[in-house]
This record gives sequence, structure tokens and C-alpha cells, in this order.
Amino acid sequence: MTKSETKANEIIKLIEQGKSVDTIRLELSILPDEWNNFSNKAYNIYLAKVKKERKGIENKKHVSATSNKQILEIIELNEKLGDYALLLPIFSTNGELNAISDLATNLPATETEIIKIIGRITLHPRLRALQKKGRIEKFDYFKIFSKLIDAAILSYYRTNFISCYLTLLPVIEGVIIRWMGYTETSTKPEFEDVRKFFKNYALRQPCPYNVLFHNVYVKVCDKILNKHFYKPTTTGNSWANFNRHVASHLLNDNQFGTKENCIRLFILLDAMTEIFLYESRMADPRFNIRNDEIENDINLYGTVLLDNLTPTPEQTIFGTTYLDVKV
Repeated sequence: MTKSETKANEIIKLIEQGKSVDTIRLELSILPDEWNNFSNKAYNIYLAKVKKERKGIENKKHVSATSNKQILEIIELNEKLGDYALLLPIFSTNGELNAISDLATNLPATETEIIKIIGRITLHPRLRALQKKGRIEKFDYFKIFSKLIDAAILSYYRTNFISCYLTLLPVIEGVIIRWMGYTETSTKPEFEDVRKFFKNYALRQPCPYNVLFHNVYVKVCDKILNKHFYKPTTTGNSWANFNRHVASHLLNDNQFGTKENCIRLFILLDAMTEIFLYESRMADPRFNIRNDEIENDINLYGTVLLDNLTPTPEQTIFGTTYLDVKV
């Protein structure tokens, strides 16, 4: 066994004992340059171990779990969807997975149909309320932006997609840089480091909970960030103008504040909460949310949606209808 394998196994053992990454680095006297190698090795060993365990579970009767084959199919689907700045929503059922998979074989012709399914899943009032109360308001790095996310949701339901997009767009970067350790009194991380954020997952957490799905989401989030959201405009255009620089500096005359790009931001944000959950190795607080805790938000969202049944200023100005936000 090599030194890196030995250290990697020690890291896995200590994390499973509940120790933090910072504590482990001190306890094992791991230098910053060494941590890159050891943490990535630990992640790969841990991923292989869990895949092996999952294969054993698949062979047991009366035990239901997503198989390694199904997870690979999701990764391959996200690889296709990622070309269009899309991903399989974290709330997807098997039926929705199958429907999106079938449509994805004919992309880009089926992009509109895929986004319709993704939007119906992601922007359902109950699921938005669950995300808000069960994750956004409870997770570090996210909760400071809860009101901005509220504003984006309300703008979306009012069919003001431009306001929704421009409100939610900076939240993505705001969450990432705080996750990287930024505070108001520190220097903002370098752009290239921000772009590599999802690629550097093992540095933050070599043994995330539910590593199989952690691997699913970091792969596609990294692709969306680099191929679209943070793509340097000097190297070409992002798909559908889904690009932070274009929106921030109005670098071209094409539309970017569209319903479709709003949906892209929400699924990216949701995937980021999933990654944070796994890297924190905590129980999902969303599962402990009671109906009475989300009832008020669901009713408020419903009121806004019902307003669209009669002509609104947004419909008049933007040429939208209630069908644009029908769930």
C-alpha cells in the first residue's frame, strides 16, 4: 500500500468517526500540498467502497436502492443535459427520470419539452416551500440569501422572469464564495478558483454522505459552471445566454432573462443544496418539516399564481400568460 493509500484510509476512518476535515489535517500532520493528493485518493477509495456495498444491496430481496447502473445512467443523462445548462432535478421521480431520458436522445429538438417537465417539478409551490424551510433557511452560506430567493420565486410566479433571473443570478456566486470561506472582511476568491469550486469537492469533504449521488451532482454542476455560467465570453457564447458575465455587464443584445434561464438557476441552486447536505454529513432537515411549517408559504405562492388568471401588469408588459407558470 502506497503512502497516499495509507493516508487516505486513515482519513476515511477518522471522518466516519465524526471528525472534521480541519481536525484530521492537524491530527495527521498533512500539509496543504499533500491534502490535495490524499483527499482525492480518499474520495476515490470511499466511492469504490460504497459502489461495492451498493452492489451487494442490489442482490438482496426486499431491499430497494438506486442501483449502480441507474446512477451511471443519471450521470450519462446529466452529461447530455449539461450541454444545455440543464440537469436532472433533485426531486425527480423514476417516471420523470424516464421521461426526460427518452426526450434527451433527441436534444436539442426536445429542449422545450424537457424544460417544461423540469419546471413543473422544480417550481411547484410545495417543493419550493420545502426547500425554503427545510434547507435554504437552515444551511450555512444559503440562509443569508433566503429573502433574495423569496423575491426570485415571487417574481417567477408573477411571470416577471427578468426580475427573477437578475435577482437569483448573484445568489449562486454569493453562496459559492461563502462556501469557500469568504467574509465581508476578507478578499474575494480569484475567479478561476470560483470556477473550479465543484471540481475541488474532495478538498472540502473526501467522504461525503451518499457519495454516489454527491458524485452525480458535483459532475454536472462543474460542467454547468464552466461551460455556461462562468464561461469566458472571449471563448464563445453560453447556451441560451446562460452566463453570469453577460447578465452582469450586458455584453450582447440577446435575451437572457427568460423563463427557461430562471428554471436553470433554480435547478442549479437546488443541486448546490444537495451537495452541501452530503458534504456536511448531516440528516436532511427537509424531512423533519411539518405541513404547518410550510402551509403559509404554499398559500402565499398559490395566491400569487391565482392572480395570473386575470390580466396582470406583467402579462401586459411582457406578453406572458398564466400558462407560463402553470404547475
